[in-house]
Amino acid sequence: MSLVVHGATLSGVAAAARLAKLGHEVVLVSGGRALGGPWAPTEGPGGHTVDALPQLIALPATWRDAFKKSGGHLVAELNRAGLELIEAPPVEHRFPDGTALALPAERGAQFHAISRHFGTPAAERWRDLLDDLDDVWAARRAFGINNPELPHHKEGRRQLWLGRTLTDLADRLDHPQLHRLLTDLGPMNGTHSSTAPALLAASLVLDRTFGRWQLVDADGRGQRASHLVDLLATRAAERGVNFVEQTAKEVTINCEPHAVGSWLRRAPQPALRPAISHEVRSDDGVTSVREIVDHTEEGPVRTWLRPVSDGVLASTHDHSRGTPDIGWGLAPDSARSWLRRTPIINDVPAASSCSPAGNDAWAELASAALAVYETHERLTGEDCRPTNRAFRGSKLNRSP
Repeated sequence: MSLVVHGATLSGVAAAARLAKLGHEVVLVSGGRALGGPWAPTEGPGGHTVDALPQLIALPATWRDAFKKSGGHLVAELNRAGLELIEAPPVEHRFPDGTALALPAERGAQFHAISRHFGTPAAERWRDLLDDLDDVWAARRAFGINNPELPHHKEGRRQLWLGRTLTDLADRLDHPQLHRLLTDLGPMNGTHSSTAPALLAASLVLDRTFGRWQLVDADGRGQRASHLVDLLATRAAERGVNFVEQTAKEVTINCEPHAVGSWLRRAPQPALRPAISHEVRSDDGVTSVREIVDHTEEGPVRTWLRPVSDGVLASTHDHSRGTPDIGWGLAPDSARSWLRRTPIINDVPAASSCSPAGNDAWAELASAALAVYETHERLTGEDCRPTNRAFRGSKLNRSP
């Protein structure tokens, strides 16, 4: 019996590859769309390949796990493609008053950078806030990342700081530029709501703990992040996944982004997709991937620069001009809307940018893993979750 994964999204490709490694025959239904969903690479100016995927890579462990659980190794796949994953340079934040801050990922380096630009008291408040957010990130992993369930009790919601907003946290910093840096996390996550939950700030801890990364070639020149999408799709094909545009067979895992509502509650709103543009600029010495965030009065504008053969390719996400797009997940307009994200465990398991894991690339990979664990156990009775040390691979496995 073939299992059907519906959706050519990143989570769909990852789920299909994982199921195939577990020994299942898998059909991935693309609907005629390119593999990777919103993260699929396309042709841009000058014939260069471009993509909408943020060019700095967060939580690379999710990519390593996706390749491992599909029977490969990320480092080996990168070596085969002539690529390497290395730490990225600091993100440059530019503010409306003309000041700028190059913010590294590492804790001590962050403190020194903020202290040098904005003074030691500001650096201490930033450090203390992120230290407190360490516990929020731990709770975040427990709800929707390592575990498919959202919190059903007040204690879990308290741990996630769902009674606070991004503005509440920004006020605690008592500094105009850092205030703006924090509140702009809302638009960058797809919402302009003033009640965007403080939970979104946990991404700052993710960067500080695991770093920010970029792909480079053998010469150390920055490369597009969507190479990872290409490699994962190749991995799925090598595992024997059958790619089709349509099928009449029953869906096993739904990886198409979708919202769930009821007669009592309307479905959450789609996240705001930024206005995306690409242009080739003259070479200004850029050799690695650089990220610049302009905190404009209207909203943040993120630009990634990477070297190409005829200059520098600038890929820009203008979050001041967002358009609702379910492919980019669900808008975290409030704590309530976040708690109504599409459940992973249902009659038909679901994994996508709308899941409790969120709409980042690493989050799609995490939701795919959870949906596969549930599906495999339903079909075979085997628990293949990482916490099950006794699991040694399925007897269904048919391919090397």
